[in-house]
Amino acid sequence: MSAGQGKIFSPGNIIQDKWVILEFIGKGAFGEVYRAHQLNLQRDVAIKVVSQEWLKSALEDDEEIDIALERFRREAQAMARIRHPNVLQVFDSGSMVVKKNGNVYPVEFIVLDYIPGNTLRFTMSEEGFYPEADLLKEWLESYYFPILNGVKAIHALDMVHRDLKPENVLMDDQTPKIADFGLARSGRLKPVTQSMETKGTAYYMSPEHFFDFRKADHRADIFSLGKILYEAIDGKFDQKSLPFKTSSLANPDTPFFRKLDQTIRDATAEKKEDRLDSVDKLHSALIEAIADLNKETAIEITLKKKRLSFLHESRWIWTGVGLALLSVAAMTGWHFFRSTPGKQLSPGDIPRIAVENVQQPQLGENNAAAASKPDGSKPTLLTEDGTTLRLIPGGTVALPAKSTTEEKRAVKVDPFYMDEAPVTNHQYVEFLNNNLSRIRVVKMVVQSDDKIWLLLGNVKEGYEPIVFHYGKFKLTNAAYASFPALRVTAYGASAYARFYNRRLPALIEWLYVFSNGQASEETTGQNESGVADNIDMEKMHERMGQDQNKDNAPVAKTQTNKLSPVSSYKANKYEIRVVPKGFDEWSFDGMTLNSKEGSGESRYVLMPSGVPRQPWEAFEEVGFRSALSVGQ
Repeated sequence: MSAGQGKIFSPGNIIQDKWVILEFIGKGAFGEVYRAHQLNLQRDVAIKVVSQEWLKSALEDDEEIDIALERFRREAQAMARIRHPNVLQVFDSGSMVVKKNGNVYPVEFIVLDYIPGNTLRFTMSEEGFYPEADLLKEWLESYYFPILNGVKAIHALDMVHRDLKPENVLMDDQTPKIADFGLARSGRLKPVTQSMETKGTAYYMSPEHFFDFRKADHRADIFSLGKILYEAIDGKFDQKSLPFKTSSLANPDTPFFRKLDQTIRDATAEKKEDRLDSVDKLHSALIEAIADLNKETAIEITLKKKRLSFLHESRWIWTGVGLALLSVAAMTGWHFFRSTPGKQLSPGDIPRIAVENVQQPQLGENNAAAASKPDGSKPTLLTEDGTTLRLIPGGTVALPAKSTTEEKRAVKVDPFYMDEAPVTNHQYVEFLNNNLSRIRVVKMVVQSDDKIWLLLGNVKEGYEPIVFHYGKFKLTNAAYASFPALRVTAYGASAYARFYNRRLPALIEWLYVFSNGQASEETTGQNESGVADNIDMEKMHERMGQDQNKDNAPVAKTQTNKLSPVSSYKANKYEIRVVPKGFDEWSFDGMTLNSKEGSGESRYVLMPSGVPRQPWEAFEEVGFRSALSVGQ
C-alpha cells in the first residue's frame, strides 16, 4: 500500500477494540488523519496515522524513513507533556498491524483531541486588518494572546515548537489550540538526527531555522509569531513576500500602528541576538500598544464632546427649534402648491432607503462569513453539524409529461447548496440531544409538539442504531455512527434542517442533482440545451445503486438492502454522494422556496421513487439530507 493506493483505514474499522473510524479527514506529507469515536469514553477523537509504506512512497532512503518515524513518536511525547487550554491535547499513541488486500502493514498512530473547526487562518482577513485598529485589537485579545499563552507553556517546559503558522493553530469554537508538534524539540528528550531538520514553512521560518536548524531555539518561535502578527495586519503572504527577512509595516500612520510596527521588527529581527528573547516581552509590547490605543480613543471621545457641548446651550436649542418649524412650514407649502388631488408620486419621488446590517441565517461558527454572502466562488461550506454543503449551479430540469397529451415542462433551478451525503446516525443523535427540552419519547416514538420525528427500535433485524436511555439518546454501537439516519419522518427531517438553518431539498432540486449528476444515457436524455430530459425514475434508481463501494465497511444484518457508511457512497459529478439502490430520501413537491423549511405543509415525496407520503410516516429505507438557498 503506497500513498497512491488508497487510505490506510475505512469507516467502520476498529483500532485495538477502542476506537472506531468514522471518516477520513485529510492527508499530510507522511500520513493521514481520521475522525474516530472512542468506545469506552464515548467521545470523538482525531487519529493521526503513519505507515512505513506511506513513508517509502514519499522519502528516498531508509534513514529518512527512520527519522520520520522517530519524529512521529516524538510528537506524541512532546504533546503529552503539555497541559494547557491553548495546546492540542494528546490522549494516546501506539502501533498496530493492518491487513489490507492480502498484505500486512505496520502502522503507528497518535490519538488527539478532535477539533471540528477551522484554523487560525479563518480568523484573519486576506487583506489584513490595517487600518481597522478596533478589529485588530479584538483579534489580538481574542486569538493572538491565547496563542502567546500556549507558546509560553511550551517554552516553560524547555520545548520549541519550530513550526508555528496559522494552519497549525486549530480553532475549537473560539479557542485557538496549537497543534502539529512534528518538528518540536525538547531539551529533555534525546535529539533526532539532523538530516531532515529543514522541514517547515519558509514564510514563518527564522534564518537560523533554515540555515542551521540545530541553532533554532525559542527565539525561532518568536520570529514565527512576529510573522503571524505582521500577516494579520498587512495581509496574507504571497509569492512576492521574502522569507527569512525582517518584516515591517509600509505606512504606520498612528501611534498604535507605529508601536506594532516596532514590535514586529523586534520579533522578526534576522539575527536572533537582536530579536525579542521571550514571549513575555512580545506580549507586554502588544499590551502597551493597546493601552496607547485606548488613550487615543479616550482623547477622541473627549474632543468630540467638547465640540458638541455648545448644543446644550439654551440659545442654540431655541434656534434649532425655530429652524425646524420653518423647515416644516416650507415643506408643507411646497407640497400644497406642487401636488394636485389624486396625483400619485412617481418612482423618482420616492426616497431610496438603504438597508444595512441585515442579519442572515448562519450555518454555524465554522462558516458564518461564507454563509452570509455565499456566491459561486465558494464551492463548499462546512456547517455546524460537520456536514459539507456543495454548491450546485443553476440550470433547467425537464419534468416528464403526466400524460401523452401533456407537454413536458421545463423548470428553472436556481443555484443552491446541498449536503454532500445523507445525515448520519451520529449527527441525528447530536441533534436530538440538543433538543431534549422539546422532545417526548412515548412507546419508542420520538415526538415534539405532537409531531412524530423518529421511530426507535429495530430498523432491520439485528440493527437497532439509536436508543433512549436515562434521558439521553445514544448509539448502540459506535460502528453505526456513520450509517444514514433512517426511520426519520419528514417532520423529523425538516426539524433537523431548520435547527441548522437549512431546509429539505425540493423535488426539482433533487432531480437536477441526481439526473444531471449521473450523466448517463440510460437515465436521462440531453436536449440541445444540455438540459436533463426524459427522466426515467426506475432506471435512475437502478443506476444509483450499482457498484457502491463497501470495502472494509461494517454491514448491518438486513434481509434486503445492506447498510453501509455514507462515506462509502459513490459521488456524482457534483460530488454529491448517491444513495444505494433500495433507499429513498425525503424531499418536498414544491416549485418555489418560500421559507427555510421550504414548503411548510407541502406534499412530501420520497426520492427517487417519487412516491408522495405523509410527513408523520417513517420508513426503514428512507433517510434525508438538507439544502440551502444561495443568498439565504
